[in-house]
Amino acid sequence: MPFLNEEYNNPNQIIFLNTYYPYRIKNEWGKLVRNPNFNSFSGLVLDLKEGKPGAINHFFNLLNPHLKDNILLTYVPSHIPANKDSGVKRLATKLASQNNRVDATSCLVRHSKIAKLTNGGDRNQEVHLQSIHLENSHLIEGKTVLILDDVTTTYNSLFACQKILLDHGAKKVNCLAIGETGGY
Repeated sequence: MPFLNEEYNNPNQIIFLNTYYPYRIKNEWGKLVRNPNFNSFSGLVLDLKEGKPGAINHFFNLLNPHLKDNILLTYVPSHIPANKDSGVKRLATKLASQNNRVDATSCLVRHSKIAKLTNGGDRNQEVHLQSIHLENSHLIEGKTVLILDDVTTTYNSLFACQKILLDHGAKKVNCLAIGETGGY
């Protein structure tokens, strides 16, 4: 994973580890059915979303050797402002505890609830820009930041968080989603 080293700087690209297939999809009659493409990686992503320690440790062990020192780690906050303890936040915190990295998981804060995206919520980037604000901006000024997300479909939540961080003085902001939603 050379893309996680100091030389990597492509702010228009979202890095993802693998394709995520939702557990259930709608069939041709609109009924929810088990997705035939659902696989073990997708299961690990769901376990991460649920904050299961085995999944957090799995992705920590996968990512940690490839992350450089002295970066800040944050994450895309939940669609519900009160949900401040997600699996992806725990992963970011654990990764930040290594090699002089900085835990910046307190920086991006969802202040207004938005509709759950997997249930048909508005995926427009503007929705995220209007519902997330930055706290502790002193942590990110002039720094390199890595934003983590569990799953991305349109990339808009990641791009919105990236814009917020850059607008408040981050030097460089890269985005990594564990999974990118795949075709059904």
